[in-house]
Amino acid sequence: MIKQDYLIRMIQEIISLIVNAILNKKKIRQKEWTEYDGLTQQILGFPAKELLNMSTQELIGRYDKDSDKTSKIELAAMNMLKLAEDIEDNILLKSRLRQDGLQLLKYVQKEDGAYSLQREYVIKLLETNK
Repeated sequence: MIKQDYLIRMIQEIISLIVNAILNKKKIRQKEWTEYDGLTQQILGFPAKELLNMSTQELIGRYDKDSDKTSKIELAAMNMLKLAEDIEDNILLKSRLRQDGLQLLKYVQKEDGAYSLQREYVIKLLETNK
């Protein structure tokens, strides 16, 4: 129980960091990002860079039987959005990552037992900035 609570708090902290960076259009310091990227890899079970080649269904299926399914999917979605923000030269990849991230956030908002105002705000922002 304590391990699961800690895991959820870490996921929420990373998500908040990414949301603030996206909303404020500011870069996350490399040292800070390296630390969170390592934690993200431990939580998701694979490096965040693998999200560049994953479909939303593959990602959802990966955590199908996981008790922290929606938290992990939300973390992956936010990492997709962060990766999209960092891409400058590949418009198609940037667009796909934004769309997949948005789709996953909508999935989490629908499937998660807890409503998130922060998540809802990010969804609305992404929908208006298409």
